[in-house]
Amino acid sequence: VGFGPHVWGWGVLHALAHMGVPCIPGGGLTAELRCNFILRYRPTILATLPSQLLRLGHVMRELGHDPAQTSVTRLFTGGEPAAGIAATRRRLEEMWGAEVVEFYGCTEASPHSGGFSCSHPVREDGTVQTHLMEDIQVWELCDPDNDMAAVPEGGRGITVCTNMNSESSSHLRFVVGDYTSFDTAPCACGRTHVRALGGFQGRADDLINLRGVKFYPSVVEEGVRAVQGVGDEYMVRLDTTAEGIDFMRIEVEHADHAGPDGVIAAVRNAVTSRIEVRVEVDVVPPDTFPKTEMKAKRVEDRRVK
Repeated sequence: VGFGPHVWGWGVLHALAHMGVPCIPGGGLTAELRCNFILRYRPTILATLPSQLLRLGHVMRELGHDPAQTSVTRLFTGGEPAAGIAATRRRLEEMWGAEVVEFYGCTEASPHSGGFSCSHPVREDGTVQTHLMEDIQVWELCDPDNDMAAVPEGGRGITVCTNMNSESSSHLRFVVGDYTSFDTAPCACGRTHVRALGGFQGRADDLINLRGVKFYPSVVEEGVRAVQGVGDEYMVRLDTTAEGIDFMRIEVEHADHAGPDGVIAAVRNAVTSRIEVRVEVDVVPPDTFPKTEMKAKRVEDRRVK
């Protein structure tokens, strides 16, 4: 388990202690030391942020080891979208040769419980699904554009949670604010708890409005990581021209930075086809951006308000 002040990591640590499962905390260690712990103690599960798992995989390679050949068989993610972003999930699975499962929650309403992947995390149509813990929480899906009216099953809305197991931080109908769709049909795993279809790709607060087109940073991530050879670190910069027109520039790392035309075209097409807004793309050398150690912050909004 790798964590700092994130309550999800603390919850995992204490839950495993109650279950009698040995757990090695990785807080306060460098990526190199964490990799050495993996090689020395041979854990089967890594629990940390998706961006940190990508970082550890690259450091493992720099140390001369193949992450896919380690003891790790499962990646337990939280804190950032991962399972619901196909390109990110695929990159993690290929890097580590391991299954990706996730935890869903928020510090205010459900820091140690909320949502989880089951033994059938992907439906036949390729859609990921996440169970919500209805035995200790009441989950609703509401329409933020219609006075928070209830959304019918199959519709898209934002998550609202009433936590029934928290004494110190109880909340009634706390707006978690992640967009998803609910399915109450029994799951192939045997559970009957409601499932969130498509995972959770962004909170309402993260929504980007660019010249009237609204989209989530996770959609940009899906496009960027779908391009072969693009590094794990990238930046999205929102700015305003001298004429007062808002635009978006994406900076990616790639080995072909000296002759970047092909990469620029590929990234631009991958992103534009998903958000229907033309974007500018810059290609920089690998290792230009600092490596992610905490939650990744890849959007910089410098637009004139």
